[in-house]
Amino acid sequence: MTIDEFIDPLTFLKKIASLFKLEIQYRVEVQGSQIIGWYVDMIQRRGRDTGKEIELGKDLIGVTRIEHSRDICTALVGFVKGEGDNVITIESINRGLPYIVDNDAFQRWNERGKHKFGFYTPETEELNMTPERLMTLMEIELKKRVNSSVSYEVEAQSIGRIFGLAHELINEGDTIRIKDTGFTPKLYLEARVIAGDESFTDPTQDKYVFGDYREITDPNEELRKIYNRILSKFGEKQEMLDQLDKLVKEANETASNAKKESEAAKTLAEKVQENMKNNTVEIIEAKNSPTTGLKPNKTLWRDMSNGKPGILKIWTGTVWESVVPDVESVKKETLERANKNIESTKAELNKKVQEAQNQATGQFNEVQEGLQGVSRTISNIENKQGEIDKKVTKFEQDSNGFTTSIESLTKKDTEISNKLNTVESNVEGTKKTISDVQKTTSELKQKTTEMKEEAGKISEKLTSVEKKVNSDKAGGRNLLLKSNVKFEKTDYLINQYSLTENFSTGEEYTFVMKGTLPAGQKFGIWMNGGSSNVGYATSVYVNGITYVTFKAVASTSGNERKLSLYNYPSSNTKSIVEWVALYKGNKPQDWTAPPEEQVTTDEFTQKTTEITKSVDGIKETITKVENNQNGFDKRVATVEKDATTIKQNVSFIQNTQTEQGRQLQEAKAGWENTAKALQGKVELKQVEDYVAGFKIPELKQTVDKNKQDLLGELANKLATEQFNQKMTLIDNRFTINEQGINASAKKTEVYTKEQANGQFATSSYVRDMETRLQLTEKGVSISVKENDVIAAFNMSKENITLNANRINLVGFITANHIKGKVLEGVTLKTSGNRFVEINKQDMKIFDADTPRGYIGFMETDDGSIQPSLVLGSDNRKYAGTGSFYIYQVMPRINGVDQPSKAYAKFGISKGENAEGTNIWSNYIQMHNDGGHLSVYSDGQFRFQNLNNIIFESEGWAPGYGYFSVTTTEPHIFTNNAGQFTFKRKGSDYKIHFVNGTTDHDLIMGNAMIRSSFVQGYNNGLQIKDMMGKGWKDIELRTLRAKENISASGRMWAQEFIPNSSRTLKTDIEDLPFSALDKINSVNIKQYHFIRDVERFESGESITLPINYGMIAEDSDDVFTTPQKDAVTLYSSVAISIQSIQEVDFKVKNLQFDHGMLKQEVDTVKEQLEAEKLEKVSMKAEID
Repeated sequence: MTIDEFIDPLTFLKKIASLFKLEIQYRVEVQGSQIIGWYVDMIQRRGRDTGKEIELGKDLIGVTRIEHSRDICTALVGFVKGEGDNVITIESINRGLPYIVDNDAFQRWNERGKHKFGFYTPETEELNMTPERLMTLMEIELKKRVNSSVSYEVEAQSIGRIFGLAHELINEGDTIRIKDTGFTPKLYLEARVIAGDESFTDPTQDKYVFGDYREITDPNEELRKIYNRILSKFGEKQEMLDQLDKLVKEANETASNAKKESEAAKTLAEKVQENMKNNTVEIIEAKNSPTTGLKPNKTLWRDMSNGKPGILKIWTGTVWESVVPDVESVKKETLERANKNIESTKAELNKKVQEAQNQATGQFNEVQEGLQGVSRTISNIENKQGEIDKKVTKFEQDSNGFTTSIESLTKKDTEISNKLNTVESNVEGTKKTISDVQKTTSELKQKTTEMKEEAGKISEKLTSVEKKVNSDKAGGRNLLLKSNVKFEKTDYLINQYSLTENFSTGEEYTFVMKGTLPAGQKFGIWMNGGSSNVGYATSVYVNGITYVTFKAVASTSGNERKLSLYNYPSSNTKSIVEWVALYKGNKPQDWTAPPEEQVTTDEFTQKTTEITKSVDGIKETITKVENNQNGFDKRVATVEKDATTIKQNVSFIQNTQTEQGRQLQEAKAGWENTAKALQGKVELKQVEDYVAGFKIPELKQTVDKNKQDLLGELANKLATEQFNQKMTLIDNRFTINEQGINASAKKTEVYTKEQANGQFATSSYVRDMETRLQLTEKGVSISVKENDVIAAFNMSKENITLNANRINLVGFITANHIKGKVLEGVTLKTSGNRFVEINKQDMKIFDADTPRGYIGFMETDDGSIQPSLVLGSDNRKYAGTGSFYIYQVMPRINGVDQPSKAYAKFGISKGENAEGTNIWSNYIQMHNDGGHLSVYSDGQFRFQNLNNIIFESEGWAPGYGYFSVTTTEPHIFTNNAGQFTFKRKGSDYKIHFVNGTTDHDLIMGNAMIRSSFVQGYNNGLQIKDMMGKGWKDIELRTLRAKENISASGRMWAQEFIPNSSRTLKTDIEDLPFSALDKINSVNIKQYHFIRDVERFESGESITLPINYGMIAEDSDDVFTTPQKDAVTLYSSVAISIQSIQEVDFKVKNLQFDHGMLKQEVDTVKEQLEAEKLEKVSMKAEID
């Protein structure tokens, strides 16, 4: 097996198993709790393909289809084997990466933050595979692999051991079929028996494990479905045609309805645009009022003279009137006055209670006399255990008059009551005052009656005030939180309370409580979490209320604000605690809420009735002011009567919270009667949160009746959809006098938007409506005005005038003469069934009630203007198949035409998509923006003519004017000469492609690249001169050849580097001959090249060069090619090196021999010298 491409490990194992016809088993070795080895065993394939079928209803219990992600990959490596050893990947076009990824799949399926890789080779016979094409195929394949795959679990029953069913036996390795007809569609599987667990005593316990599932599809089933479908089409052809006819009629009706709805929507959009244009105004922000460009009931000014956010005002034509009711200032003034009176009443009441607490119980009669007057006070006081009952009668008299008062003061627990009756008399008159004040921990009620009697005048004033107050009272401050919680316990610890501040060591505190215990038990007080006892609440304050005064001990850490209450000494008796309180000092007091738990409230109700009677007339005023959690409400009713006039006025101002949000209202209504006139008016200002309530789909429910009114109302709802506040000003008046009867109803609506910071927007939408009726003895006049549009009806004894934009007359009209400038909705009958219909901006040509032509403005989605001409149908959607369209489009941005972006288009439509947009068979589109022209055709795009075809492009700037052709299939260029020329503009140089009869040439400059069909020249490319006669040179950087390079001339190079790696060689041995002998056998010759001689003899002026070298035919085989036509340079050099080594060896041996000889000579010399000396010595002895 040769692995010559990318492959994943599992596929590699499967290929090995397939090669040797084996099957794979996986196993692991476990030692203790660790896996110490993973193994893949390949064994002989088990089992047979028995054809056994497991079927539902026989031995198949059930099949479960499971989707899982084991085959999912998030990164895909793609490759294709090219020519030779070349492998095509996408690295060159994919930033050096051989794979692509799917980020969404990585987020779902990554394994510990790493990609799951898959491998892919396209199954295609495409020969010219490119990286770009491979990338496209990989992207398609990756989309298939990022989704979960399907597997199955099969549960089967063994029936093979039943008598007569031996053929149903299942063995390991068998390939079986599984049928489950309960699936939809029916399921057919092929699977192998991987393992089996059989019981020899109870076959019902046999279990099998199946694998290698493969789903089998039934092609016959699909064919049967197609066949039945065809039969049904033929058999029910007439019914289908009838149904088709019915669908066509329904489609026409739907298209007609859609047209009507679109026309209504367009009318509504135009109305909205008109309202936005006429009613949207800018809000002027300034400290001083504007003086120029003022429009009555339109101009808005935000008065910033008192700072932000300012007061929004509208110009009525004479004065600036506030749009928003000034509720806050009225509310502030009323609350300040009411709170001041209430606080004064509370302070006076607390002072009286404090004085009574300091007085002893008893009856007193005190008389004071002096020159200034006489005073007598009779009092009865009962003061015991915190409860007070005091009654006082007082009489005072001096020279100015006398005063009598009767007062009672009662205090019981947390309730205080004070009643006072006072009569004051002097020479001016008599004043009588009766007051009743009731105060509890959460409420204060005060009722007062005042009566004054003076000469010629009687005044009465009745006042009632009810106010929710904080739980404050005279005395100390309760330091315990959550002290009003009731406890019923049978335990030692009742509760541990938290203080609002730390205990101060050594300071005196008084603990007060209301509770009950069994006899023998008492309430104990402990600090420091129950470790420091500070006393027992056994002193009686009033019935049921006890207290203890103690000095705080030093607090331990974490217990600075803790105080514990215990049931002492027994821990199993029941205790009941209503409330507790802790005050600084040694004086016990009733329970009060700590200031931290008190809630400040401004809730109160005040009612006042004032009646003044005098000789001039009567005036009655009734006032009610109410402030609570729902808002503020002030109502005033006034009646004034005198001898000439009766006036009645009712007004209210309120700020309330409704289900729709906060609402401000100010209203005034009044009548004034005199002997000659009767006049009435109603004025209303209202501010409320606003949400536009209509949507465009509601338009489908409209009817012709009152159509314009409904469209107008819808248009206003849509135009004000962006605003969230609505201010309404109503001014209705009615007058009857000697001049006639006048009535007017006026309403102004101001829509604005409140920003998050409480500031209003800088623009607003103002809608002004007014109707007037005037009746006199001379005629009737009625006018209706909305914004700047006025409709009027005037009738006198000689003339009736109607002045309105639209006058709707229902029924037939008969007149002697009709004259007009504009006719809308006109049908011009011509002859027979052919007529022209003109309606609004559309003109249609009909033939037998079928539109065959159209000119007008077609609808667009973006508001652009589109004058159009249609031949074959009209402007209806879904009715233009086969029609010819011509239209010009003028885009609009913010309602402004954009001529520079206009374009025109004409072409044939082959139908419409689901949105009703044309699907073109072919068209031509012209753009003003850039001057572009686009041509499209579904079918062939053919030019045919009898002369030249010329395309000219003169770019208006560098980089423009190029020619680009893109197709999905190859470009084919054909002409009779088979020649294609590319010429540079302004130059004589050309590039030619020549498809000749024997040669294919590419001519560039002075060179030609030729591929020839001529025998002997058809083995490769030729580089020749431009005429194809002589040869030309090639200059390049690196020349790489898969085989040999041959030259008939000389070769120059800085260096020849033969490939001599061991990886390229085999059978390597030492030379079997003497390289020196071979070198010595070489015969070097002097010679001329024949071509040089021929050139010299032909008359060329050259010097005939002399060359030196071997003659291949005369040289030993070790130096030449097998053909004896060339000398192998690398072999010659290698043998020369070997011969030098041999010479070197011989020289070294000679040097060694020479050294040995030299030693022998030296030895002989020494012997000779010794003999010579011996002879000399002997001679000397002889002598």
